[in-house]
Amino acid sequence: MPNVEKTPRQTIRVEKELWDKAGAVVGPRQRGQYIRDFLRWLTHETDELPQRPNTDSVDPQSANSPQDDQ
Repeated sequence: MPNVEKTPRQTIRVEKELWDKAGAVVGPRQRGQYIRDFLRWLTHETDELPQRPNTDSVDPQSANSPQDDQ
């Protein structure tokens, strides 16, 4: 049996610069969780808006480097 994900994959269009900046702030493997959390807030599944990460320690150059999670 092929590997079946329990959650279907969705495709969204996001500007590359914005995608890279988000990856620099939350980490390249955490963007999806932040998007899901925001969608739960948006659709009233929860009243808790996702916590905004601290960007003080983000290297501005890391937003311009390629990320391994697309």
